[in-house]
Amino acid sequence: MSSLDLVVRHAKLDTTGERVDVGIKDGVITAVSPTPLPSAAKEIDAEGYMISPAFVEPHFHLENALLWEGVRNHSGTLREAIEVYGKIKHDMPIDDIVRRASIALQGAITHGVQWFRSHVDIDQGAQLHLLEANVVVREKFKNLIDIELIAFPQMGMARDPEVIDLMWQAMENGADVVGGMPHGEQTMDDAARQIEIAFEIAKAHDADIDMHVDETDNPYWQSLELLAEQTIENGWEGRVTAGHCCAMSAWDDATAARVIEKVVKAKINIVTMAPINLMLEGRGDSHPKRRGIARVKELLEAGANVSCGQDDLQNMFYSYGNMDPLEVALIAAHAAHMSSPEEIQWAFDMPRYNAAKNFKLQHYGVYVGAAANLVVLDANSAVDALRRRGDRRYVIRKGHVLAETQTNTCWHFPSG
Repeated sequence: MSSLDLVVRHAKLDTTGERVDVGIKDGVITAVSPTPLPSAAKEIDAEGYMISPAFVEPHFHLENALLWEGVRNHSGTLREAIEVYGKIKHDMPIDDIVRRASIALQGAITHGVQWFRSHVDIDQGAQLHLLEANVVVREKFKNLIDIELIAFPQMGMARDPEVIDLMWQAMENGADVVGGMPHGEQTMDDAARQIEIAFEIAKAHDADIDMHVDETDNPYWQSLELLAEQTIENGWEGRVTAGHCCAMSAWDDATAARVIEKVVKAKINIVTMAPINLMLEGRGDSHPKRRGIARVKELLEAGANVSCGQDDLQNMFYSYGNMDPLEVALIAAHAAHMSSPEEIQWAFDMPRYNAAKNFKLQHYGVYVGAAANLVVLDANSAVDALRRRGDRRYVIRKGHVLAETQTNTCWHFPSG
């Protein structure tokens, strides 16, 4: 065996629990061995803790992170959040966007995230201003994390030629993925038209689609079904992601079953944002209040790919957040009643293997030939990882240690 760049010793495999040494050369895992590997240029001791592929953040909004100070959403509703943000987003200084986005990304990286999708508002007010700022952020962090930018017409585009033109421009000026929000239109017909436009743009640029879908507790909105049908018609199976999908919680079971079957057939990736949607949805309900999240367990049981996203960080949409995918997965597990061993493993996989499918990542995992984008996690099992959300002791990117975190507690017992 040629000399290794890095060896991670005494690590516990996330899939089998086996104690192994992991050898890395030129950014690739070249050995996973239950017996000690030869010495390397650099070695770290996992001390029996878990080694996992790095985490994936599939849904976030970088430009409005940390806008809590001075910008309040008094009703706590999605409607007011959009209105409040709409008043300020067009003239936010680029340097301030970069500053706040940098804090968010540093938090994500510290928590083991190595792939990141951010939705960027594209509308008449913002024009391409926010995209310009996000491109700067992506360039700044290009050696630390992989970022995909999604052109996001939050205010609709079916009847707005200017926004349609801006979306085409966005894809020529740094956006990687075509976004959308069909339920932001006035009618289901307009929602269908928005989806059609999104596919026109995506196919022209050979781009994936990642939309906010039915982020409402109004059962009228069933644009997820339209998206699934058009995905199949356009041959875009496996290249479309639907975020939120909150209206599913208000649909009757027959409607949900019909749409879920189409989602699975279309190979649409679903992203639930449980922390945010638990907070925003059901505000108009008396009791009982709807939880307002996608039907996570039903989707998983049907064979759909479901991941989870942070969405927002301390802003007008969400007052909290820690950029920790394990925190998001834990909240999703609570909201979706995921408590059996199998369901706990599902929850643990949502920000890892499941979210990796949204990015179509190749060579993702801990095996010979996989890319050495890894995290050594202070955990012994899936339930331990979610329950304690321990330190990401080492975050490894392309075979290099990027970040180290170790929390120490000192006990001082009283005498006598």
